[in-house]
Amino acid sequence: MDGGEGSFQSQWSAMPTEESHPSSPTIFPESRLAHEILDGLEGLEIGPAAHNPFGLRTRNVGLTADHDPVDYVFYRQVQLEKCGSFAVIDIPGDAANIPLADDSADFVLHSHVWEHLPDVLAALDEWVRVVRSGGYIFAIVPKRDAAPPDRTRPLTSMNELLTHYRRKGEPSIKREGSSQGHYTVFSPKLLRDIATWFNSSNFWRQLGEIAYQETDDKVGNGHTIVWQVRKYSTGRGLISACLNRAISGLSS
Repeated sequence: MDGGEGSFQSQWSAMPTEESHPSSPTIFPESRLAHEILDGLEGLEIGPAAHNPFGLRTRNVGLTADHDPVDYVFYRQVQLEKCGSFAVIDIPGDAANIPLADDSADFVLHSHVWEHLPDVLAALDEWVRVVRSGGYIFAIVPKRDAAPPDRTRPLTSMNELLTHYRRKGEPSIKREGSSQGHYTVFSPKLLRDIATWFNSSNFWRQLGEIAYQETDDKVGNGHTIVWQVRKYSTGRGLISACLNRAISGLSS
């Protein structure tokens, strides 16, 4: 399928291969929470993995050999070693620069992907852009102890994320970590801080938390958070946005 126009799949798809035949393939279970919220909708999965399917109607967004051959080969091999197949990419592109129109998806979904992105907040901006009003962002991020290297690193602060967001485009600004490791060490507090920052920075676009799992119901080593996206453009919308901001201020 070509980038940006691939049809939605009723079942998650992966490409079989002869290159790897693990004796005990690893396939993680689907998320019950994701099905409860997202069944019947059509969305995007960022950075899909063959061994970690969701079974939803999604188009897969990710890097290809043409975009980033080093990372592509690395993550392809990880999938082959886990389950003998690899995810098909329907829309080649960066997670923070998706070649789709505004409001073109019901949801954006990702599992153990956000921590690999150098600019967490720029990616969130992009996901909100492509999701329609009333749609969802469904994110699973690793717990502090999910990856051994993270256990001795400090939790990432909101100030660190803001530093890199504000200085995006400056080649001299680099974050500790790598796309094959983790740039960000998430915590439940950081997830809530991100939503608070977004809502205070965007008058016409707001995120409302509708679900949270301290331990995700998929792999079991991460936190799940689900936000509903609201976008306002009319007089009535202006009133709703003001009310939502006031309510957010009272609850924070």
